[in-house]
Amino acid sequence: MLAVGDTLARSDGELRDSVDRSGLVRVQTPQAFRLSALRDAYARWSGAAPTDETSVVRAAGMRVAAIDGDVALEKLTTAGDFERAEAMLAARLVARTGMGFDVHPFAGVGPIMMGGIAIPYARGLAGHSDADVVLHAITDALLGAAGLGDIGEHFPPSDAQWRGASSELFLAHAAALIAQRCGLIDHIDCTVICEEPKVGPHRQAMRTRIADILGVEMSQISIKATTTEGLGFTGRGEGIAAQAVASIRMEIGR
Repeated sequence: MLAVGDTLARSDGELRDSVDRSGLVRVQTPQAFRLSALRDAYARWSGAAPTDETSVVRAAGMRVAAIDGDVALEKLTTAGDFERAEAMLAARLVARTGMGFDVHPFAGVGPIMMGGIAIPYARGLAGHSDADVVLHAITDALLGAAGLGDIGEHFPPSDAQWRGASSELFLAHAAALIAQRCGLIDHIDCTVICEEPKVGPHRQAMRTRIADILGVEMSQISIKATTTEGLGFTGRGEGIAAQAVASIRMEIGR
């Protein structure tokens, strides 16, 4: 229970007489009862839908002990309640940033998996999994932001079970680890580095797919592309690279 701190008054659309709040308390949840007693009380209940279990138990003639409550146990009923709870949680979180980088050489025939979608192209990419450089870079960025190592620790290339695996599994795993630690993903920014194929026509589809995997809004995902002006292995058309930055929020010590 909690003491009533607000002034109480009757109202019919206009404020009327104040109500003496001495002896009044706010009844909180959770509430604990012996299961047999609670079942018996509900079996006898014949009124309208009760607002809580104490009403049912007391109506059955049983006594209910009152103990001090805590404002942290505020009920989550209305949309405003959830907004306040989310604001309280967000205030305990600190911003963290992680970086990821991945490279795969061209090999075999296409299509190319990039950002969780298949992009038509004559050549494919070589890799132990499906060689999705975008999802690999983002996965590493998220793991780095959370201080959880890198993709190789969680999905070793030496483990045959990940041969040809969809990189969506890796990204979803990183997101789940962050969620388990009450973390929030704020933003993902990924840059694809290649001469070909053209990334622009597939940018929106990649953003949509990545947002779906992470359970965030598409507006929180940025995909860009650049070339190296003919320099280096990407400039020579030998492969594709991607670098990503992830911004998340987590509690200190998580």
